[in-house]
Order: sequence, then C-alpha cells, then structure tokens
Amino acid sequence: MIEEHPSNDQLQHDYSGAVERMMAKLDEQMANGVWGVVRAEPDNPFVIGDAPVVTWERTDQNMLIYGLGFRRPNVEVILPVSPTACLHVLPAVGRTRQPTVPSTQDVNIAQASFATHHCFTNIRSDSLDAALQPNFGRVRLGINAFSIRHRDYSNSMFDLLMNRGKWVDPPVKQ
Repeated sequence: MIEEHPSNDQLQHDYSGAVERMMAKLDEQMANGVWGVVRAEPDNPFVIGDAPVVTWERTDQNMLIYGLGFRRPNVEVILPVSPTACLHVLPAVGRTRQPTVPSTQDVNIAQASFATHHCFTNIRSDSLDAALQPNFGRVRLGINAFSIRHRDYSNSMFDLLMNRGKWVDPPVKQ
C-alpha cells in the first residue's frame, strides 16, 4: 500500500500543500527586514542558478559563509530577479556588523555555489563562465549549508511526547 500511495500526482499535491501552508504564516523577521535592490551593468549581469535563494553572512575578513538560516544573526538573503537587478534582503535579526552592498561577482559566485545543475544569464561571456566554473556545486543543502548537524535530536521524540506535542528546540551539540 505504501508503494502505491506516492504517485507523481500525490507528490505534487503534497509539495503544493506544503508551500501553501508555509505561505499562510507571515515571517515577521523577513517582512520587517530591510529590502533593497542591487544593480548590475548590462555587460556584467547577474546569473540565476537552479537554487536561486541564497543566504550568507559576511565575516569581519570579508569572507562569505553560505547557507545560513533566515533567523541567524547577520544573515543576508540574495535573489537575482533579472540580469540587472537582485533583491538583497536583511531580515530583522540581530546584527553585529554593518552589511555592505554585495558586488555582482559576490552574487554570481554564490549562485554558482548553490547551483545543482545550471546557472542562467542573458549573455554569452567567457569571463563570466571562467569565474563561475570553479564554484559550481560547492554548497550542498543539508550537508554544508542549512545543516542540522549542530543539534542533538536524539531525544526529540521523547521531548515532544512529554511536552504534550509542543516542540522544544533540541540542544546544540557540545
């Protein structure tokens, strides 16, 4: 019976239902964050990857740490929407550093890093391709980005049962 249940149609309905449920709740930190648009020159456009929403934190040494949760301190969210425009969202979270406007190269390398198969742009550019190629697929969701390895879930079921169904965040691993 289990094998018969997940038809392609059912999987699509499950996915659509999950998206609908997530959209029903407003994310206050995102909605109340600072939303801006970063511009690119037409001859040096933004690319968009097949995993286009990118998060990062810029360190004091100007390095980008990819794949952080939307509620993490100092997180920035990037989403290219055209070859010359990219959304740059600063969720309403704690900030210990002043954010800087990302460069086109910052955005493009991040897009390539998160891409699973492809990045797209509106022009053919050998220099852009050369900059992106070494970065393709460096970020793997659940492995080195958006990972939960730092949490100890070994007692989560017990905690859920003992707290009458109320979720308790698992502790950080020591």
